[in-house]
Amino acid sequence: MINPLILAIDQFRPEEKAMSMATQVLETGGILVAPTETRYGLMTRIDNIDTVERLFALKKREKYLPTAIFVRSHDEIEDFGFGNPISRKLAKRFLPGPMTLILRTKKLYPPPIVVDGKIGIRYSSAAIVKGLLKRVSSNLTATSANLSGKESPKTISEIASLFKTEVALYLDAGPLAAAPSTVVDCSADGFVIRRHGAISEEEIKENLDG
Repeated sequence: MINPLILAIDQFRPEEKAMSMATQVLETGGILVAPTETRYGLMTRIDNIDTVERLFALKKREKYLPTAIFVRSHDEIEDFGFGNPISRKLAKRFLPGPMTLILRTKKLYPPPIVVDGKIGIRYSSAAIVKGLLKRVSSNLTATSANLSGKESPKTISEIASLFKTEVALYLDAGPLAAAPSTVVDCSADGFVIRRHGAISEEEIKENLDG
């Protein structure tokens, strides 16, 4: 029996060997589990829809349920989605950080990248995510490393027991148990919180009222 490939990594100062191996996995169309600033995520290139669909099959998640994508900068948020005063104010205050913005899409990706004309955008503050996006020629999926509808595991050993060698590489930064990113839908007038998480509704309202 082949064991999953697990490599220890410093969450704040990621080692070159681990980052190089992770980059190779992503550039060759593989699936990676890596830490964000909140929990572990399942990552692959968004321009390889076959691999994105395989990732969703691993999660047992239907394609009509959207994922989000990682971006590199504030400017790149509006490369993918139509910003508005609310989304821009939230992005300026909270990003990079644990918030996912849902915007009307500018891109014609198939589901689950774009669903119902909307795209989820995550600008992460995690050193590993930022480092991978500098190295990889595509944006990456931003979806939790769990089975759809189930609690997100806190440790790599738990995650590896779910996905085994279907994931090419697991980057292990130790237990991660922070609240997930808050998902805020800014695709129409006003905003709607689709998932409560690390940034509270009160913080969001205070920022918008200020």
